[in-house]
Amino acid sequence: MSNKMHVHQSIARAARDHGVDTMFGLMGDANLFMIDSFVRVCGGRFVPAAHEGSSVLMALAYAQVSGKVGVATVTHGPALTNCMTALTEGVRARTPMVLLAGDTPVAMPRHPQGIDQRELVKATGAGFEQMRAPDTVCMDIARAFYRAQIERRPIVLNMPADFMWLEMTHEVRVFDVFTTPGGVAAGDTLDQAIGMIASARRPLILAGQGAVAARDQLIRLADRLEAPLATTLKAKGLFSDHPYNIDIFGTLSTPAAYELIAQSDCIVAFGAGLHDFTTDRGKLMKDKRVVQVDIDPTAIGDGMHPDAALVADAGLTAETILYWLNKAEIPASGFTRELDTKTLTLHPSGPDKTGDGFIGFVHALNRLEAALSYLS
Repeated sequence: MSNKMHVHQSIARAARDHGVDTMFGLMGDANLFMIDSFVRVCGGRFVPAAHEGSSVLMALAYAQVSGKVGVATVTHGPALTNCMTALTEGVRARTPMVLLAGDTPVAMPRHPQGIDQRELVKATGAGFEQMRAPDTVCMDIARAFYRAQIERRPIVLNMPADFMWLEMTHEVRVFDVFTTPGGVAAGDTLDQAIGMIASARRPLILAGQGAVAARDQLIRLADRLEAPLATTLKAKGLFSDHPYNIDIFGTLSTPAAYELIAQSDCIVAFGAGLHDFTTDRGKLMKDKRVVQVDIDPTAIGDGMHPDAALVADAGLTAETILYWLNKAEIPASGFTRELDTKTLTLHPSGPDKTGDGFIGFVHALNRLEAALSYLS
């Protein structure tokens, strides 16, 4: 069903068509009425920021926690330049989000805030989508959301301010996104990965942000292997209530956990970027077989080259590996039978020698983490 409305109303409606209920941003003349329509007409929630870069960072965090596409909005010129660092962070983190960025009026090429916004966005590594005309609004927005999910990076939708009060016909346009594989890698690669895991005597399961939804499957695989569970920083707390949990893997590991990781002989990484901080510049992967599973092929080998790589869904892959381990009657490794996880997850902080009127940040963080763990 279609109906006539102004462009700013159609943008707000299109955001709702894509399931957006929360938008972060900073208002300006190029997005003010769109935000008003999103809140008052579409029933959305707008979270204001004090700085444009902060609105993008909030949308990135929202995307990481919710699993949805994060959405932020800013006005033109200097507002967009303030987003460069945050957009770069989103690109590096492979986080799908859409930035609805106003642009100076097409009819005013010498506008004092006018800049080449396309070239600016390209410098960050984010994608750029131009709102071409009032009649293409719904298609352009659908394209931006589609690209954000497929390319797994921020996409900036450029919205000329002089379009906002023009009339157009709104149509619901939401593109199907084909990102979830129907199965896992087959053939020699899968056989090699299962062989490495089956022959390991001290295997360890590592989960990153890309495997959060596969928590239950990873736990079943770890229980079957009797393998410890660890996470990257972005997935911290995923296995906090499990007896095999050793918390963060890498340079932020506890001393005891670091030593345990060093003793392992096979790391099975699901949805985790194996960069320098996670691997401690490769030290933690030395003399180990590494199996990397990720839905994003560009994440494979980004930090280090694994011995076997499966471009597939984390949960489906864990289930497939578990099936073949059971089919072949592979015995459990026994690696976790003598683990003392309380020792492995304990960060030694020493005595608090903070003077009166000061706060020792290490002890403050310990108190804060304890309080947050209790609330969760």
